[in-house]
Amino acid sequence: MPAVQRDVSMKQSLRATLLELVVGVVLGGCMLLLGSWAGAKLGSGASNGWGDIIGALFGSVLAFPVGFVAGMWLMAWRLHFPHSLWRGIFGAALGLVLVLLLAEPLRLNRDSRVMGTLLYLVPSVAALFGFNQPQHESGSAGRR
Repeated sequence: MPAVQRDVSMKQSLRATLLELVVGVVLGGCMLLLGSWAGAKLGSGASNGWGDIIGALFGSVLAFPVGFVAGMWLMAWRLHFPHSLWRGIFGAALGLVLVLLLAEPLRLNRDSRVMGTLLYLVPSVAALFGFNQPQHESGSAGRR
């Protein structure tokens, strides 16, 4: 019996994680569009003519992880599934920083398709991983 119950729990966990992923991508995509639009509007006043493009890229790179984590949180909240919002936010930020820091040493910036893909994929995977890490309760024995 315990193996059957563990199998059911694993299926429910996988289903919830896939739902978090789908809703995160959808809400992240909506935020990407909004961030691109806002970044283009904010950067349109630049004197060299590239401000709107740079602003749109910057806005989308920052907005997608926010929407992705918000989508995961909404789904986990709706399903009453255990999650760690702060670990998800930390994972997204860490993933974004890692891609930006490793772009030059790993020569990711030589191919814009690779760099663009990793700017959205790595923060999403890191956020999904952090978001679904179990929270450990610290008992009174740990406090003094």
